[in-house]
Amino acid sequence: MAAVFENHHKCYAASRMVGDIVFSKEFCSLREELSSVYRRLEIRDAEKEAFQDALYSFLTQKVEVKKRLLSLVRRDMVHESNHY
Repeated sequence: MAAVFENHHKCYAASRMVGDIVFSKEFCSLREELSSVYRRLEIRDAEKEAFQDALYSFLTQKVEVKKRLLSLVRRDMVHESNHY
């Protein structure tokens, strides 16, 4: 039970992020476009593959944005501490 509690906030945040992604217009548009292409190419499980690829695309984009923001914040903190 302790492991569930320790990971609660991370799991909750991840589920919120996935929900925000999956129900966005941009995600639905990309998923539909990929699905259409995959069906034309006769890729097995085209709908599932399109969903997974669209989700992967959005998740990696969010992770990169967070990394950049953290980098900027850290750089600003170092810059400010050098002026004191």
